[in-house]
Amino acid sequence: MTKTIKILCSKKLVIFIVTFSLYKKEYKPIIVGMRYFWTHTDKIPEGLGYGQFTKKHFIWIAIMAVFVASIVFIYSHMDMQGRILLLRSIGATLIIIDIIKLILIAASGGDVYEFLPLELCSFASYSIVCDSIWIGNTIFPIMLLTLFMPAAFMAVLFPTTSTLPAVNFYTIHQFLYHGLIIAYVVAKFVCKEIPLDYPGVWKSIFYVILLASVIFVIDKIFHKDFMFLVDDYNNPLLKVITKVTGGGFAYTVGLVLFCIFMIQVFYILFKIINMLFLA
Repeated sequence: MTKTIKILCSKKLVIFIVTFSLYKKEYKPIIVGMRYFWTHTDKIPEGLGYGQFTKKHFIWIAIMAVFVASIVFIYSHMDMQGRILLLRSIGATLIIIDIIKLILIAASGGDVYEFLPLELCSFASYSIVCDSIWIGNTIFPIMLLTLFMPAAFMAVLFPTTSTLPAVNFYTIHQFLYHGLIIAYVVAKFVCKEIPLDYPGVWKSIFYVILLASVIFVIDKIFHKDFMFLVDDYNNPLLKVITKVTGGGFAYTVGLVLFCIFMIQVFYILFKIINMLFLA
């Protein structure tokens, strides 16, 4: 009897050790990563990033897909007054979470001036605020659809936060921020509130050239890299542009030309979607 008890205890001990080892192997990166939830970029050890097109990245993409679909569904079943309230709430949320982001970066010892809201998607949030207030305007909708929504979409596919833990305040901010931009534009597009006129595409092209010119001057004067106009920051998509152009000012021109190309591509894509599914 005593021998049987010893054998059973030994088996339980082995099972416990194996289970605990597997648990540590599987969840240790998450547990360690959680310690750096409020920490930003240069203060996080290497190897804790969620990576590019990894399981964790795909989980974030799936979460964003459900999030966007939910907002689009809710928006499509609202009356006009409810839609206006939702659009303005999204605009206000974008501004608020950007302010919170800057506060948290400052609190974690990061350089706030490196993360001022002067990126392309920051201007998307400003355009959303203007569009949600100025109902029926013809300036912002087409720019949001052909310029800013594609930029937010690319930011989700090729995130600049891939070197951070999957559960980190800045990672969450970036996915939520770009998810809200995508949801705002897709909701309006699905409900046929964005006119697809080609002359409007030239507004987007003019806007991105003007914006890039102004921000590039700011980057050069203050030695920054807003809108990634100076450096690709090891972003996979931007690294391709660097490789093709050779870097330097040619990279900046190449990035702007790529944006203009994507404006055309997404206009055609949305035109086709509109004719096939929304007409």
